[in-house]
Amino acid sequence: MTDKRKGAVQIRFEILEFLFFADKPQLRTHVWRKATDVSYDDFLKHLTFLKEKNFVKDTPDGQLLIAAEGRKIYADLRDSLPSLL
Repeated sequence: MTDKRKGAVQIRFEILEFLFFADKPQLRTHVWRKATDVSYDDFLKHLTFLKEKNFVKDTPDGQLLIAAEGRKIYADLRDSLPSLL
């Protein structure tokens, strides 16, 4: 039997990926529902981490947007993952 729980890196990657391809800022709950399958509390923990690292930021009206550093780290991870797998 395999464990289907995702690790922190995978969850954070999925959040960044969703925001990377979003064409505009996103509501927090929309990102949670569309990018992850974790509880809202767990989502907020990962989101806090991403914000502390300046990968994600809030817009003035409280929506989420990937920051320039988040775009860079997402692209770097996306490019390096195939070589790790």
